[in-house]
Amino acid sequence: MDETARSYLIRHRAALERDIKTSYIIDHMINDEVLTLQEESRVKTETSQSKRAAVLLQILLEKDNYSYISFYNALVNEGYKDLAALLQDGIPVLSSSNENKTVNGITSYVKTVLCEGGVPQRPVVCVARPELVKRVQKKLYRLRNESGWVTIHGMAGCGKSVLAAEALRDHRLLEDCFPGGVHWVSVGKQDKAGLLLKLQNLCIRLDQDLQFSQRPPLNIEEAKDRLRLLIMRKYPRSLVVLDDIWDSWVLKAVDIQCRVLLTSRDKSVADAVSGNKHLVSVESGLPREKGLEVLSLFVNKKIKDLPSQANTIVKECKGSPLVVSLIGALLRDFPHRWEYYVRQLQNKQFKRIRKSSSYEFEALDEAMSISVEMLDEYLRNYYKDLSILVKDVKVPTEVLCSLWDMETEEVEDILQEFVNKSLLFCDRNGKSFLYYLHDLQLDFLTEKNREHLPEQWESY
Repeated sequence: MDETARSYLIRHRAALERDIKTSYIIDHMINDEVLTLQEESRVKTETSQSKRAAVLLQILLEKDNYSYISFYNALVNEGYKDLAALLQDGIPVLSSSNENKTVNGITSYVKTVLCEGGVPQRPVVCVARPELVKRVQKKLYRLRNESGWVTIHGMAGCGKSVLAAEALRDHRLLEDCFPGGVHWVSVGKQDKAGLLLKLQNLCIRLDQDLQFSQRPPLNIEEAKDRLRLLIMRKYPRSLVVLDDIWDSWVLKAVDIQCRVLLTSRDKSVADAVSGNKHLVSVESGLPREKGLEVLSLFVNKKIKDLPSQANTIVKECKGSPLVVSLIGALLRDFPHRWEYYVRQLQNKQFKRIRKSSSYEFEALDEAMSISVEMLDEYLRNYYKDLSILVKDVKVPTEVLCSLWDMETEEVEDILQEFVNKSLLFCDRNGKSFLYYLHDLQLDFLTEKNREHLPEQWESY
């Protein structure tokens, strides 16, 4: 339902709930095939006329433009001409394609569902990544008939959150798989008190009519039980999106046999929960053409009109959407600094690449260091040793066995921790493993560890 129609229903909700009798209205809407028998039963279970009207209007607000028109016509036919007059100016104009499209090709239904669910809007500058979007959507279709988990996994700044939101901007996907709606929660690093606040807020969003409780849940276990009932009884076949998950214990609070899409730097984060699991790894960065497109959009120039330094910047950014966006935003404000930012990238001056943006992190060094800081202390020390690696060279496990004086199995266990958290990459070559760092990660480690590199090389 488009925004104008919804606003008229909400504006005149009190008058409609006070005056209408639902039985005949519902008959008209069932005949128009915009209301189901199950929805009729939901309305009839209420004990008073006003409560039945309230439930009917809540159902109506979750429907499309045709449902608004059917409701309006039912009011006219049943003699509620005064009430119909209140809604007349909100009657939506239907397009010939049966769906109202916005400028960006998104239907009003998609726009409404995502807005109500708190899904972030597209960044000011957003380039299409259709292959990745289709991969995510293909995994989400696995949740059409059963609960489960879809994890979008990748290193810092690879665009996981933007990708998750973009995959949901699809009318057919939402209608076929998640007719109960989408509920987005930005999680991040949380302790138990912080997680409880997030869960309380979600419960309030899902139970605005206070049908299940007059107060928020008092602890995580109560919140988990409340969410289970809300999803099962009020929002069946809905999708919960958990953005930026750092710890597996957080997921246990929503392990309630529902449908979940999550983003994380740790591909093993969902191992601790039950149910079907599907993984989408975001390993490849932006190709050169896409990187140039991002810069051109930020500085409002055609790609062919960009200075020669643009190619160097894209090359030094190593395909990272975060880095390209940070540089582009800076160049928008300081259009004569192309050469300056080339030097900062080439000299690994990550702290100077800082800009407020739609990304969670405002500086490149902050985005990369936060993942390292989350490691256990003994793992951090091992990770620093990886600064001895060489760009574009993949090393076998034996190299690190020699460095750390450990057996193969011990080294593989440590390195797998890094791989799981998107801090290291691994290629399987038969029974052996070859490890390597993303160029930006290696640059970051080298800069952070510059003073200790000679002694590391000496020990190696």
